Amino acid sequence: MALDAVTLSVMYFAILLGFGVLVANLLRKRSIPDTFFLLLLGLLFSPTITTNPMITQYISIELVDVVAMGIIPDFFRTLALILVIFIGTFNLNFSVFKRYSNISLKLAFIGVIFNTVVLGLVAHLMFGMDIVFALLLGAVISGTGSGVVFAFEKALAKSKTALTILKVESIFNSPVSVLVPLIFLDLVGVTPGALLEPLKYLSQFWLMISVGVGTGLIVGLAVSHLLKGIMKEYTPLLLFAVALITYALATGVGGSGMLAVAICGLVAGNFTLHGRGDKDDIIHFQDQFSEMLRISVFTLLGAQVTLLMGMEELAYILFFFLMVVLVRPVMMLSLMGDLRTKFTKKDLVLLGFIAPRGLSAAAMIPIVAAAIIAAGQPVLAEKMINIVFMVILLSVLFSTIVGAVASMKRFQGEPKKGKEKKKEDANIPSVGVRQDEDVSLMLEYDENEGS
Repeated sequence: MALDAVTLSVMYFAILLGFGVLVANLLRKRSIPDTFFLLLLGLLFSPTITTNPMITQYISIELVDVVAMGIIPDFFRTLALILVIFIGTFNLNFSVFKRYSNISLKLAFIGVIFNTVVLGLVAHLMFGMDIVFALLLGAVISGTGSGVVFAFEKALAKSKTALTILKVESIFNSPVSVLVPLIFLDLVGVTPGALLEPLKYLSQFWLMISVGVGTGLIVGLAVSHLLKGIMKEYTPLLLFAVALITYALATGVGGSGMLAVAICGLVAGNFTLHGRGDKDDIIHFQDQFSEMLRISVFTLLGAQVTLLMGMEELAYILFFFLMVVLVRPVMMLSLMGDLRTKFTKKDLVLLGFIAPRGLSAAAMIPIVAAAIIAAGQPVLAEKMINIVFMVILLSVLFSTIVGAVASMKRFQGEPKKGKEKKKEDANIPSVGVRQDEDVSLMLEYDENEGS
């Protein structure tokens, strides 16, 4: 008996989520970043395996068909981005934000634009893509994730400043790395030979930012009045609804919904709920839900790719990943300027090379691929999904290796004697983390230690 579309979608989702939870739980017990393995898990259920000639000559199987799930995967991806971004800024202490906002926001905003342009040009030259599609690819992989950073939180305790900068950067990377691809998606549908209007797209970009920030501020401040009459048990549900409403309102009037969610979370977490005892309950509720969505996004991406490629194509992708790795330290050192003299060499290495691509890229590339398919280029869409999948996979692996090496005792170094070192250590904030991976970014400033 044939199953209907809804039943099939539930079954496919249950398979990916169930196995994903088992893998994530197993790896978390050992403090190992699970993103790499969640992608591989999805790959086991993908056409890469089920349509491989070595398999099909013996048996024909179809474990998971993401296409048959319709818009359900895109719904989960959007929901995951909204919740993860909201939780990230909701858990960000404002004193930490002010302390590191200068360099972190430079890396998050200017860094995304820089990566988009440079990696877009590299993709244009290497893969022969049209410049619009190449810049779109660069925009999707321009942001960073923070999963590997959290996994090595304890081991890299002597690099608190560098790790905190990476975390604050990654919080605001997500909305920006979603915002920029949306701009280029508009260019995908432009008729060849049509007149391009740069000022139009610049105005659109500014509109999305300003409306997004304004909506986030207004909704975030309005939450304080809504919570007065809400029972403690319903506060997490209300905030979840607020995140969704903020996204819908900002997007509906032409703004960046993700940026609005980020600003709303920052305001709600620091001003609206300041001093309330139910903040821990809210964090726990949202962490559990967002963890489910995070696991779903990575396994769904793995299950969607078709990595049936030759050695030449694989070599091009590996070289492209090498450029992704090298662009980061060049961009970082340029933006830091004289500030880099205040960091140790090890901190500069961490800031430059622990930059895994994460949830934003995994959630955006299927949405981008769908738009490219609608534009009549399915082969290009599949190629871009494969490239992004490999970049995420390799960047997580590379960042894990860098973090593991930096956590070794021989690279930790011995603290210097003298008052000067003590004074320097006193200026490093204490950072506490409630959850690892891209899900919860709990940055609490310890005033006693920081004073």
